[in-house]
Amino acid sequence: MFDNIKQNRRRAAAIAMASALAGSLALVPQAVAAEPGPVAERSVFLNPEGDGGVERPVLDSIKQTAEEQGISLGEALDFYVSKAGAEAEPTPEDQPDGPVDTPDVTVDDLTAGELEDILAMATDEGIPFTEAIDQYGWQDQFTEVVNELETSFPDEFSGGVKSGDDAWFAFKGEAPAEAVELVGSLPVPVEVVSNRGFSEGELAAAQDAAHAQVLAQSGVRDAVSFYDVKEGEVRVQAELDSSSTKGAARSAAARKSISSTVDVGDIPVTVQVVNDASYEKQDGKIRGGGYLSIGCTAGFNLKQISGNTKRLGTAGHCTTVATQKYSNHSTHGGSTTVSTKWSHQGDGGDLGYTSKGDKASTRTFYHNVNKSRYADKRGSMPAVGTSICKFGRTSGKTCSTVRYKNVNAGGLGHMVVMNGNACKPGDSGGPWFSGGTAYGIHTGIVPVDGAQRCIFTPAYLYQNRGYDVWTR
Repeated sequence: MFDNIKQNRRRAAAIAMASALAGSLALVPQAVAAEPGPVAERSVFLNPEGDGGVERPVLDSIKQTAEEQGISLGEALDFYVSKAGAEAEPTPEDQPDGPVDTPDVTVDDLTAGELEDILAMATDEGIPFTEAIDQYGWQDQFTEVVNELETSFPDEFSGGVKSGDDAWFAFKGEAPAEAVELVGSLPVPVEVVSNRGFSEGELAAAQDAAHAQVLAQSGVRDAVSFYDVKEGEVRVQAELDSSSTKGAARSAAARKSISSTVDVGDIPVTVQVVNDASYEKQDGKIRGGGYLSIGCTAGFNLKQISGNTKRLGTAGHCTTVATQKYSNHSTHGGSTTVSTKWSHQGDGGDLGYTSKGDKASTRTFYHNVNKSRYADKRGSMPAVGTSICKFGRTSGKTCSTVRYKNVNAGGLGHMVVMNGNACKPGDSGGPWFSGGTAYGIHTGIVPVDGAQRCIFTPAYLYQNRGYDVWTR
């Protein structure tokens, strides 16, 4: 993958590196040590003005058509995608499980599914569609870069963060030249921090240790823990037993007492006593995103990694009954009885799966009411800032960005917390996705940083059970 990424964007990376060697890139010390000691952090800024963004001639033509006809960009794109999809005449190999509502059409570098989700993100955030394309249209490139850094430099990579118009990366020691070249290929301004002193893996391990130590304290009822990858610190929100002392002064004393017992080495830990640190569960053919009679939503269809057995994935807390009814959306119709085959709520997140009943499994899922598309790949743990959408039977399709990854919520581990809170009871078990990428299974809502936020389990954790999302 790394070679392909470099080949695809070698010219941009070469320009960035040449500028760095020429001294046009700012090298900004973050701290200066007065005496010999730890090496100070420092930042290198690549593409400070950006490189003009991604060239999208087809999209530019569609924009021009929209202006000439006095219609919205969304309407013009719908017309283009529908026309191109109708002319494509997909083969059975292209659509092995039959036709879906999202056609296999690409507009420059963006699939029709990605454009649908970017439009949904624009609607949820109240920003123009064109602005959302600029902000989220380079997300796949960012994700590829993060995945390659995690694979190639697991002991050195300290994390990556995507914001609307720039990206941030850090390394435990000196940023490897190969890594700098890779991140410099992104079409946005990039900051690369060297000498953080720890990897993201070490930061995550410190969080796990702090979470366990806080939960072990007398008087602690529950806790949520996460790490801020840019600040380089662990944060734990602890909820005390109802019998414990109350009041601001006593809470401060409890926080001080709990904090004094937490020891995870040199990584800073902040403990906050809160009123609530418990996550709330939201409770023919078969598809992900269908409805379960327990009051949940189905996630993605799964396939055994070493075999051909198919299962229906959903949340672990949605598989606490022996049998239940699965129902398709009204456009497809039909229902079947499915039986629970596995249910888990613990360090591997909140996952479960059922049989497929008397229906045939497909590689498709509902991304909105009566709207289906193919799952083409399964994503890894998403980086902070990644835009992801979800579908739930109650709140429908909503989108948000990742706030924290590898979160511990009570006894659940490796969770993802989003910035948004547009999730309701009944959404549990539903799919989290971006275009055709399957990211996770919805769990519920959790109080983090003073607000309720949606939380889900990454879908890659099904691999621990010998299954994975069944993709095209």
